[in-house]
Amino acid sequence: MTPNGRFDKPSGLNSDLKVFFLGSLRSLTVTASLFPSSRFLASALLRPIDFGSAATIVELGIGTGAITREILHRMGRRCRLYALDINPAFISHVRARIQDPRLVTIAGEAERLTSILARRGVRRVDAIVSSLGLTSMETEQRSSIIGQAASLLSSTGVLTQFQYLHAGAVPHWLTAGCLPRFSEPRFLREYFRQVWSETVLRNVPPASVYTCRI
Repeated sequence: MTPNGRFDKPSGLNSDLKVFFLGSLRSLTVTASLFPSSRFLASALLRPIDFGSAATIVELGIGTGAITREILHRMGRRCRLYALDINPAFISHVRARIQDPRLVTIAGEAERLTSILARRGVRRVDAIVSSLGLTSMETEQRSSIIGQAASLLSSTGVLTQFQYLHAGAVPHWLTAGCLPRFSEPRFLREYFRQVWSETVLRNVPPASVYTCRI
C-alpha cells in the first residue's frame, strides 16, 4: 500500500519480465539489460537519498517500475516523482500497474530532461535515480544527459547511477585499436565533485552503483 492509502495493482512478476524483455530488445542501447533490477540494486540506488526532506525526485529509465515502486514506498506524501523512459511500452505498463498521484510518468528522451521538467514547472530536483546504460551511448548523448542532471540538482542533491560490471570490463587489448575504453567513474567525476561506488552482486547481471554529489 502506498503512503496515500492506495494499493498498486498486482505487479504480476511474469508479466513484468515479459514486458521488460520485449521492451529492452527494442531499446537495448539505452536499457542495457534484459532483466529488471533486483531489490538489492534498488536498495543501493536509493540508500543515499534523504527521503525525509526530498520534494522532487527524477527517475531516468523506469523499465517496468521495479525501482519506481521502491521510490514511491520510501518517499513522503508531498514529494513528487517524475519518471522518464524513452520506451512507450514501459510507460504504458507502469501507468497501468501503479496508481499513485505522486507519480508523473513521462515518455521522452533523457537528452531533453531540462525542457521536459521546465514545462512542468520544475527547475531544481533533490535526487535523480538513473538506470540508463551510459556505457552503450554515444559520447555526446551521455554528456548531454549527465550534464543536465548535474545542473538540475539542488546544492544538497544526489544522483545515483549504476553500471553492469561486465560493461566496464572491456579488455585492455581491445582499447589499443579503434575501441575506446569507457570509464564510468572518470566520466562522472567530470560533472560531480564527489563520486563513490559500491558493488551489488545480487543482481542479474551484477552491477556497480555510483553515488554522485555536486
